[in-house]
Amino acid sequence: MPLFKSKMKHWILLVNCLGLLIFPFGSCRILLSTDDSSDSGDDGDGDRCGCQNFDDEEENNGARLAYLITVHNHRTALDASYLFRAIRSPSTIIMIHVDTKFEWDEFMMSELHREVELCPCGAKVHMDSVHSAEWSSWSMNDPTFWGLETATTKFKGEWDVFLNLSGDTMPVYTPSKMSQLFAGPLHGYNFVTSSSCETGLVPTNVYLFPTHWHKRGHYTTNPDGDPQIRYLDQDGNEKIETLTIYFGSQWMALQPDFCHYLVSSLQDKSSLPSKFKDYLIQVKRLMTDETFIPTLLKHVYPFNETLPEVTEEGKLQRLPSLWDIRYERMDEHWPSAFGVAPTQQRYEVPESSMADNPKTWGPYFLGVYDLANIKASGALFIRKVSVEVDPNIVYMLPVSDLDELPSIQWPNELQISKKPDWEKQRKEWVRQAEEERRKKQEEEEESKNNKKNKAPIHQAESRDL
Repeated sequence: MPLFKSKMKHWILLVNCLGLLIFPFGSCRILLSTDDSSDSGDDGDGDRCGCQNFDDEEENNGARLAYLITVHNHRTALDASYLFRAIRSPSTIIMIHVDTKFEWDEFMMSELHREVELCPCGAKVHMDSVHSAEWSSWSMNDPTFWGLETATTKFKGEWDVFLNLSGDTMPVYTPSKMSQLFAGPLHGYNFVTSSSCETGLVPTNVYLFPTHWHKRGHYTTNPDGDPQIRYLDQDGNEKIETLTIYFGSQWMALQPDFCHYLVSSLQDKSSLPSKFKDYLIQVKRLMTDETFIPTLLKHVYPFNETLPEVTEEGKLQRLPSLWDIRYERMDEHWPSAFGVAPTQQRYEVPESSMADNPKTWGPYFLGVYDLANIKASGALFIRKVSVEVDPNIVYMLPVSDLDELPSIQWPNELQISKKPDWEKQRKEWVRQAEEERRKKQEEEEESKNNKKNKAPIHQAESRDL
């Protein structure tokens, strides 16, 4: 079977294999992108692909979204295929970064790659495998900045909002609805938090955490106080900036001008972002994917004026139904920094699933019992979800209106039976029957031996009489 069907139009193959232009075997890697936004699948086979139709007004008036999807193993590639189907549209750019720990030839056989190859639905798609992210190290930032650089160079001027997503994310809303929201009440804002952030839609000042809290303890150990970053401004003047640390989320929705600032600044080794990055690496700070961009966004003018405006309760002023851009459950192994204790159960990963068990602090998997909380948050995205844990919630999304989702809530307490395994039960019944048969044979044998042992004694007693 050929790598690409002959009917597909305008695919660009960029092959890099030790300088040899050959197909991707062994250590070779193939980069692939669609180059025709009018292509909605396999020569008009959009119905087979399930492509969503945009009318001209929606496409012209909505925001153009550039997504970065990160995957790192078979399970996230499988779940990302559902994410890809949910966000692809003719006005969408989708960049996919595959962690180098996930072999490229294995990724080429994944459901996600098959979906991209056969059913882009008009989306522009670009894939690559460049970085290996190691938990809690600076490398956690690398795929995001690869996506930012790709968006601001390869797709410069073709998008209005950059969003990075893990492969086990799902959008709550359809592409059309999402595009309308970012062109309307969400327009112009930079979002760098999720529902697990203590201060909601705005980043959290590290000094708001109690003194015993790990995040504050880790980032405020410097006896000289907050880091003072010495850098050169755009005019070459030396300046010093004191940066109070702010916590947010590694998952963001960013405006083009801020993205361009981040990318260009990191290419200038004397800039504030570059010097701040050097500082975080030098002092071995953890969780930099949650602090680097939120801290810069809070300190650098004019971007610090693009944070969402919220009410006293924490809702978005322009869209009061929205409390969180992304809904997730994290850090429920212990009461929060401000004493909020979790009371609801959560999903466990079944033994038969290829999904990894979440770390102690999460993020935990979501399912249909979380729908009521998801709806109440007004979130645009949820994480993490998997067809390997609860496929129902994956199949229910996306929707054009929250009313299309049922308000299913966790019961006061839920206990369910184990999944029936009749083959295992049959083996157990056979084992029990064999055990009973063995015991019966042993008892019969013991009874016979007892009779044999007692017979001579009775004869001797008879002779004595």
